[in-house]
Amino acid sequence: MKNLQETMKQLQKASESLSKLGFDPDHPWKALSQMGQLLDTSFWENIATLNKQTAQKTATAAAPNVPPVKKGKKKPKERPMRFDQVDDSHFSPATDIFQSEQMVIVSCELPGFERDSLEIILSGQRWLEIKGSIKQSDHQGLRSQGERSYGPFSRKLALPVPVSSKGMRAQYQDGLLEIYLMRDGAANERKTTFKASL
Repeated sequence: MKNLQETMKQLQKASESLSKLGFDPDHPWKALSQMGQLLDTSFWENIATLNKQTAQKTATAAAPNVPPVKKGKKKPKERPMRFDQVDDSHFSPATDIFQSEQMVIVSCELPGFERDSLEIILSGQRWLEIKGSIKQSDHQGLRSQGERSYGPFSRKLALPVPVSSKGMRAQYQDGLLEIYLMRDGAANERKTTFKASL
């Protein structure tokens, strides 16, 4: 703190003195010599000391408050989370919903799914659940990297408008399952289950 006060006094004096210096652009060396006398070695040493103290305080403040490590039992190794996992036995495919004046179209990414495993459940005209299974690759035993999901999948969706099960159809092409549902606010359906044949 003492260094700071001394440096501030020196800086104030230097500023006052520098403002009174007469600067001649043709002969600047005289002004530079006077500045050198005002800003002497002790001034620059105080500045360096303050700079070190500030850096130390900043480093201390920025250091994270890490709790001490307790010795004891090792934590079990955690399995990495996958963003599409619903639970341990099912995953949830990426889905888009489109609507026109007449229908709602649900589009799911399902590359390689078993077509005869598809089950579609419509509940209360506003909830659609899609279930099925994606078959394992024939090359499973040779895999050196794995990112795709296999096994059972399930996705429950809130539809934007009421729909009817009448006239519902599904098609599968290029890894996309598309389900077409007719809009119908007048129908009174509780729950309908379909086994779609693709």
